[in-house]
Amino acid sequence: MNDQTAALKDYLNGMKKYNRAALTQLRTINNWHAAAQHELERRAYLVLNTFNDDVMLAIANGEVNVQQAIDEVLAG
Repeated sequence: MNDQTAALKDYLNGMKKYNRAALTQLRTINNWHAAAQHELERRAYLVLNTFNDDVMLAIANGEVNVQQAIDEVLAG
């Protein structure tokens, strides 16, 4: 068992102890890969909350290329 599986099972065991109904309800989710991908994207979008209005407008209007900015920062 890898570290991530062990960490997940630890969390699920806590749910089993304190909120078994919620743990049982999780069994209804059929596509965990898609759910996890959606959550990762949601978390990534949270960074938008930190940008000021001018930056957000520039991004929205296509005046700022976020991908390019990230690449330049990582390269530097």
